[in-house]
Amino acid sequence: MISIDSFFSRVLPYVMGCSEPMARQALLDSAIKFCDQSNVIRQTVDAFSTVSGLVSYDLETPNTQMRVSRVLAVTVDGAEIGGIFEEDVPRLSSQSAKPTSFYTTRIDSELVVNMHPLPDAAYSVIVTAAYAPTRSATSLENDLYNYYSEGIVAGAIARLASIPNMPFSNDILAAKMEMEAVKQCSAAKTESYYGRIRGGTRVKSRPLVR
Repeated sequence: MISIDSFFSRVLPYVMGCSEPMARQALLDSAIKFCDQSNVIRQTVDAFSTVSGLVSYDLETPNTQMRVSRVLAVTVDGAEIGGIFEEDVPRLSSQSAKPTSFYTTRIDSELVVNMHPLPDAAYSVIVTAAYAPTRSATSLENDLYNYYSEGIVAGAIARLASIPNMPFSNDILAAKMEMEAVKQCSAAKTESYYGRIRGGTRVKSRPLVR
């Protein structure tokens, strides 16, 4: 992990007079948006087993600086299963069986993966998920600095330059940097589709007990 402040030297020269707290917030907001839209930070959850009669399973994160952005793939006993919408579940079979699909929900800001049908036994599950910084993060994944800093920096500058009535307000610069941020994010998203993704740490899941 690397401090958000490490990005300052690439942002502050474009927005003279901007305070560090304001720049820090813009960088964090930009990093969150970049990760949510590109899915470049992907990690695989260690294999876990379903519990008979238990539908929901928490997905842990590698550290408190990150959250699960979305579930990208789920396999059960080595076979990939498809995603469904939560609202469709009541219309589907309620009989317990080996899960053939999954859906996600959020509980207390944590993303939860839910199995359908309700597991009737222990099955091996592997989840691949995309991650993003939390709103309270003070550090970012090293790869966001080493490989994707141009997109995050551009997004932060665009946010700052678009703030009205500030010494560094600049609509032209904001528009230019927003276009660059979109371009970089699109390229990163395309890269992720071809498997050139960052973040190899494996994290654990646990049954949802509340």
